[in-house]
Amino acid sequence: MPQLIIKNSERLIDTVSLSRLRTTIGRSARSDVCIPDAFASRLHAEVRQEGDSFWLQDLGSANGTRYNGSFVTMPIPLVSGGEIQIGETTIVFEDERLKLNRNATLITDSTQVLDPAKTIALSSRKNPTSEILDSQFSSRTELLGLISKVGLALLSSSGLDETLNQVASLVFETVPAERCVIMLRDETAEDGMKITVARVRGKDERLEEVRISRTVMDEVMKNGKSVLTSDAQHDPRYASQTMALLGIRSVLAVPLSVDERDVFGIIYADSPTYETTFTEEHLNILTTLASVAAIRVENASLLEARFQRERMERELELATEIQQRFQPSESPKMDGYEFQGISFSCYEIGGDYYDFIESHDGKMLIALGDVSGKGTAAALLMSSLHAAIHAQMSAKSPLHEMIKSVNRYLAENTPANRFVTLFAAELDPKTGIMRFINAGHNPPLVGRSGGEIEQLSAGGFPLGILPTAEYEVGEVQLFSGDALIIYSDGVTEANNLREEEFGIERLSEVIRKHLGASAAGIRDKVESALSSFTKTAPANDDITLVIVKKT
Repeated sequence: MPQLIIKNSERLIDTVSLSRLRTTIGRSARSDVCIPDAFASRLHAEVRQEGDSFWLQDLGSANGTRYNGSFVTMPIPLVSGGEIQIGETTIVFEDERLKLNRNATLITDSTQVLDPAKTIALSSRKNPTSEILDSQFSSRTELLGLISKVGLALLSSSGLDETLNQVASLVFETVPAERCVIMLRDETAEDGMKITVARVRGKDERLEEVRISRTVMDEVMKNGKSVLTSDAQHDPRYASQTMALLGIRSVLAVPLSVDERDVFGIIYADSPTYETTFTEEHLNILTTLASVAAIRVENASLLEARFQRERMERELELATEIQQRFQPSESPKMDGYEFQGISFSCYEIGGDYYDFIESHDGKMLIALGDVSGKGTAAALLMSSLHAAIHAQMSAKSPLHEMIKSVNRYLAENTPANRFVTLFAAELDPKTGIMRFINAGHNPPLVGRSGGEIEQLSAGGFPLGILPTAEYEVGEVQLFSGDALIIYSDGVTEANNLREEEFGIERLSEVIRKHLGASAAGIRDKVESALSSFTKTAPANDDITLVIVKKT
């Protein structure tokens, strides 16, 4: 896997795998790669994956980023062995895939062809299940042989379902049962037990309706005891309406457990009145089979759970990558203006959205949205918001009509308990005039070069609540030295260890003090103040910042 090898001035080495679409580098603890370098900005640079290649981009750092000795002024491709210089920290990019490709020929050339005369014909090997079928259990001394044969029979099983069906086949081959049912504990099931296998001798299809005595189940699952009765119709312990209706005479039931104190399943077998009755020997056989099978069943369950977890992790990684692609790949370039945006998700994926979209007439749309809720549900709604806004921009819709259309679309296609707050502004770079709509979002701040702070609140309801909602369009003009700061509520509502909120006052004060900095500098100062305030308190919401500075 491609990786970054980090070396600081003391020559200490750390290695970071590039498993994300975007990997941020900086002094902030929120950066994916945190480097304790005094000359590094808090959000200094970013390595971004594009297909099979990786690109380096400076994030408006104060001291710049060098690659192989040259300053990075625009995104540049990385090659294996290339050196990134940030302050006194050297970061080497390495891609092992290139080395693997070079060695592929050597590996191929060293492969040997096997002589068929010296190999074992696996197809001629007798099936372990057939061996069990051929066995005759006339005494308890043969149970040791059964353990070995059962183990061999289950070795060929892979998944949980295959293992359980193999166990059922072994039951039919070792005891004279007409019906076999295997149940496993399942907290989501109505009775806390789930029927995983239900078969009749000689038939592969699953039984549609299965009825088992509750008394037998409780004896095995709750007390951890095996059940044997050769006359269930008249046995006072197990006689029930279920036994009578099904005409069951002989019953065997044994627990599935690796630890005697934790029974996780049951193997149940029975026969009707006209069949041979079960004996103590049959109970011994089934108990031995269950003891060996329990280990294989539990391992198969754990393996299946691991595969399920890994599948979910892969899907989450893919969702994270898709969401990161929604964010601008780089800050737009426009004479007289600086643009910066950054977003940190509270979880792996988040519900905040920001964008810079240049319109057909040379104006710039600046947007920041915050979807209600967190996690996957919020991320899905965020992707709908992204698509709707880009569709309206492609249709060249005016700002007011765009917001009305997006609101109507979200109201008609999202649950009633979901909504989106959005600030969208259309900047005319020639005049500095910005027309905006604030749909229920935190009022963005405009920092004037003289130190005044203004709030922008003209707008209306959050999107997705009322399909016919109307929105007021506000207007503000940016002059030289002014800065627009748009933020999500994860900034102002961030808590410290004493459960105090960062608040709009602290944010305004940070902006007032650092209006002379660049857009990237203001972004870093806000992030630094936020980190100093929250310290080690966990984030309770996504944090997103968008800065527009008129230079």
